[in-house]
Amino acid sequence: MTQDIRRRIPYGVEPDYPTQAQAKAYVVDFKDGAPGAYVKGDRWAFYWLSGYLDVLTTELQENIYTAIAQPPAGFEVGYADDIEGYEHFRGWIFQYHPETESWELLVNSQDIGIEAFKQLRREYK
Repeated sequence: MTQDIRRRIPYGVEPDYPTQAQAKAYVVDFKDGAPGAYVKGDRWAFYWLSGYLDVLTTELQENIYTAIAQPPAGFEVGYADDIEGYEHFRGWIFQYHPETESWELLVNSQDIGIEAFKQLRREYK
């Protein structure tokens, strides 16, 4: 699915962001070779979540992965001030522990905010 045919999230509609469990499932799929992705590279993959949302998964460093759900076409807004109130994306950073084959949530944007999440994501890179 290409970005140019994606629709913006309509005015006044809350994005149906994935749950933490769904975000983890995308990261697990990515780690397993990204068979469910619609486009992928060596360290990233895009998944189509809905007509309005994509999920980008990336490998930040060995055994540390991120999932970010975002509307690739953006939001429809009625007033310029409205855009400030929107949650522009939702993100999670997970760590895989190969010795126990388990996953740990390190951080998510809902708990710490988008700017702090972006900063931590840069630090993990």
